[in-house]
Amino acid sequence: MLRKIVAVSLMSVTTLAAADTLDAGLSNSTAQFKYGVPSGIAGKSEMYGELMYNNLNSLVGGVGLLVANDELKVPGLTIGVGAKAVVATMRETPTRTNASAVALGAQVRYELPVERRVAFAGEFYFGPDITTFGDAKQYQQYGARAEFSVSPQVQVYAGYRRVQFTMKTTNVDVTPINGPVVGVQLSF
Repeated sequence: MLRKIVAVSLMSVTTLAAADTLDAGLSNSTAQFKYGVPSGIAGKSEMYGELMYNNLNSLVGGVGLLVANDELKVPGLTIGVGAKAVVATMRETPTRTNASAVALGAQVRYELPVERRVAFAGEFYFGPDITTFGDAKQYQQYGARAEFSVSPQVQVYAGYRRVQFTMKTTNVDVTPINGPVVGVQLSF
């Protein structure tokens, strides 16, 4: 009886953990770490937390929700919409600036129907003046990447990512994350 209880417990933990993702993306001067869990709202929805930083000691942290569904008329296409809240402390100018924002965004991902191991994805988030606080008046994040599935649990990718805040006083864009990125995403 004890063996059955342990076996059922292990299978249920394995089933729950199979949908979590850990993403690490690196470049010469930046790093991003993202952890996501299924939200259960609809389709492939996910709640996540992320941390990005650069070699100038700028930090950008955030939490978000992305609700995505497969487009049935186009096999391999997944479209999602979401929202995220970000907090940043940046040292891109002689002084440190602090900002936060609530942004809305979208993500599109397309798996090649012939070769399900190859996919292309893009995302865009925007926080206007009304939902951007601190030293900034606007927030934008966008990126694109090509993915290759090494196994069902491991994907490697290469792409481009940009995170920028427009400052209130100078109207200058401060860009703590910008440029090419390579990374790995683990599902467990």
